Amino acid sequence: MSKDGVSGSCHCGAVTIRLTERPDQVTDCNCTQCTALGWRLVYGTSDTIAIDGELDQYVRSDMAEPCLRILRCRHCGVATHWEPLTAPPHDRIGVSARLLDDPGIATLPVRVVDGLSWPK
Repeated sequence: MSKDGVSGSCHCGAVTIRLTERPDQVTDCNCTQCTALGWRLVYGTSDTIAIDGELDQYVRSDMAEPCLRILRCRHCGVATHWEPLTAPPHDRIGVSARLLDDPGIATLPVRVVDGLSWPK
């Protein structure tokens, strides 16, 4: 990640996202969840990502051992990010790159991940 931060929000603006560093790549995962959400993700930690606003959560029920929650704006319903089910601080948080205001995000290299192959 470079030093310049980026920010964004959900559709209605009630949830704000701030990354203290600009990501150097975007991840495109083909798992059923990321595909359904239309997600391309960037990653950071609890120290490099600040998300504020009223959020609801969803934990996948089709996983033998769920490990993360999807968070979405309580007002407009847009899924903003995922985080581990463990208590913070988190070593890895995934944020929807499509919600970030920096047009340069679209030009970042894309890492393709075959999430469909992961065990359920």
